[in-house]
Parts: sequence; C-alpha cells; structure tokens
Amino acid sequence: MSAAPMPIKFQEHLQLVNVGIQPNNIGFSTLTMESDKFICVREKTGETSQVVIIDMNDPMNPTRRPITADSIIMNPVSKVMALKAGKVLQIFNIELKSKMKSHTMTEDVVFWKWISVNTIALVTATSVYHWPMDGDSSPTKMFDRHSSLGANCQIINYRCDANQKWLLLVRIASQDKRVVGYMQLYSVEKRVSQPIEGHAAAFAQFKPEGSSTQTTLFCFASRNAQGCKLHIIDVGQPPSGGQPSTKKAIDVYFPPEAQNDFPVAMQTSPKYDVINLITENGYLHVYDLESGICIYMSRISSETIFVTASHKSSGGIIGVNRKGQVLSFQALFQAGQYSEPSKIAANAPKGILCTPQTIQRFQQVATAPGQTSALLQYFSNLLEQGQLNKFESLELCRPVLYQGRKQLLEKWLKEEKLECSEELG
Repeated sequence: MSAAPMPIKFQEHLQLVNVGIQPNNIGFSTLTMESDKFICVREKTGETSQVVIIDMNDPMNPTRRPITADSIIMNPVSKVMALKAGKVLQIFNIELKSKMKSHTMTEDVVFWKWISVNTIALVTATSVYHWPMDGDSSPTKMFDRHSSLGANCQIINYRCDANQKWLLLVRIASQDKRVVGYMQLYSVEKRVSQPIEGHAAAFAQFKPEGSSTQTTLFCFASRNAQGCKLHIIDVGQPPSGGQPSTKKAIDVYFPPEAQNDFPVAMQTSPKYDVINLITENGYLHVYDLESGICIYMSRISSETIFVTASHKSSGGIIGVNRKGQVLSFQALFQAGQYSEPSKIAANAPKGILCTPQTIQRFQQVATAPGQTSALLQYFSNLLEQGQLNKFESLELCRPVLYQGRKQLLEKWLKEEKLECSEELG
C-alpha cells in the first residue's frame, strides 16, 4: 500500500524555538495543548520558573508569567488556566486577573485534562474525578481505576463522548521491549468499567445513512505483537427496527520501514466524518468513519507528534512534535496536483470528499492554455464511478454548455450518468 496524493494540505503554524521556547521544555510533561486555540509551556531557567501561553491567533507574541506549578492547562476556548502545585488545584481567569476557584486534593493528581469548556477531569492513583469550573463545588468522583491500570504505567489521555455518558482512561507501559496500551472504558449510566487493550481512542457523534438520529461511536486503535487494528463500535442507543449496531475491526497498515510503529493519537472530524490516526513514527492515517476504509496514509512528521487536538476550522488535526513544530492538515489542494486528488475525491467512500466545497475549490483553480480544467478532471473521475447527483449534474453541465459541447450532455443522459431535474431542463 503506497501513500496516494490527496487534496490535503499540511501547514506549519509555528516553530516553538522561534518564540523562545527551549528544546528541553518541548515535551509531554512540560507542554499542553487542550485545543487548537492555546499552547501552554512550563519553563525553568536556573531557579526561575515561568509559564508561556501561546495564543494561536497571535502565535508570535506569547505571554510569559512568573508562575510556579507542576502543570498548567488552558481552557479550550477562553483565557482561563488551571494550575496544579502538589495537591493544590486552582482555576485562574487571566483577563480578569482573578482566581475563580481552588481545591486541595487528598491524593496527587497524576493526569488532568479539560473535557469541556467548563469541566476538568482529574486522575489520581486510584480514581477519576470531574471538577466543574462554575460555582464552588468540589471534584466529583466518577469511577475507580481498574487494577490493570496500575501504578507502573503512564496515563497519556482521558476522553469522553459529547454527552459525558462514556468515559475513557488511556495508559501505556513498557513490556517485552514494546509499548503496550491499556484503556478503561466506563459507562456512567450502567456504572460499570471494561478494560480494553488499546493505545489511542476517540468518540464521535454520527448519523448513519437513513437514520434521523445521531449515535455515539467509540473508535480505538490497538497494537500487539500480531499487528494493529482500528475498532469502530456503536455504543449509543440500539438502532430501531432491530438493525445490528456498528462494530468493525480494520487492519492498520504499517510500511516495511515502520514495522514497530504504533498509534499515539486519534481525533475524529465531525466536518468530514473521518478518523485521523497518528502514529509514533509520524504517520497520518485517515479512515472513513462509517465504512472503516482507509482513504489516506502518509508520513507527516519525521519526529513524534506527542500532543494533538481537533483543528476546528478545517475539520482536520493539529499537533506538536518533539522538534517544536506546530503542524496541522486540512482538506485543500496541493498546487498544481489536481488529477490525482480528483481521483481520490471521486473514489472516497460515501462521497465524503465529493461536496459542494470540493467542487468550488476545483472551480477556483486556474486552467493553463490547452489543458483540461481541474473541474472537468474531477467530474470525469466521478462519471467513471456512476451517476452524478442533482447538484453535480448541474455543476458539470454549466461549463460543458458554455463550451458548446451539447453532444456530450446527450451522451451522458443516454448513459444515465446525469440525474434529471427541472433545473437541468
């Protein structure tokens, strides 16, 4: 399996060293990124400690504050930061320069994360808590950690679905010269936990074709000595009409030069209904959420990407690698490479790339004299797959009629390649 060109653009937003971040401060224990809005770095030079807050809307002008803390995480949407020093937790509003609330734990917090705009998840050696930002309430215990997620491991992530009915704790450990991943999936409604082997996971809200309601999909990737699989499981309400729930297991391909690779991060895209999976060796795999088909694979970084978040504006993913590159990818076209992307878009399952936005982008591409336009290349590939829908038929007919090639339309209509409509005439 070789990496295929695709209308995906990789962008370097920032080199952290260019804004004064030392390489030894670029790592999992010192840098946090709770969303695509902020990056937070703890710095220590001699006896001086400070926190650096990088607003991704103005990345070249970071804010530095003399703060001593074990860990700092920025709110996903606002200039509110949470600080942890020992067992003491604080939430601080930067713009108002005021402390919003504080709490002293009875146990050390080994991992924490914003799971919504107003709630922080706290993981101790024995339990998991949720702490709301609003009001003066204390952290609420959600569940006890499973014995399989013991002390000799590193907690690397905590996820929950949109309704916070499903909670997931992810840890890794070294075993037999490889990194093993174990997860604990907890149902809030059933109050029961299930240990699962896995390295990276995410939840997605998804509306199956023909359904009027959304369901919750639990997606996770697991690597063992035999290989790697991506699992997609419907954990929402049972579908009506006695239809079976979604449950898929897909082999994850690793190239010969990366046979010991394993998943490290996963984000789902509600914009495109795809799963973005990143590996230790810097490979990106993109899977269709409904079918599980791998629609793209390529190496996007020579260094490990150790933290990621959803890139909301593009429907892609953003991450930071060990070199301090802040990278994202989004569905755009590489300059001049339109033939292959048009094939990929046309062949993508469920037409996830065959959208009005895709057509609009091909329409905006300038055509060199004597060359077939990018738009017609795209429609040519679509026609090979079968009948165009109403919107595609109309958009194809406009440039063809403009060129006076009515015979082409008659041919496509005879072959039932176009969807007839009143607008088409």
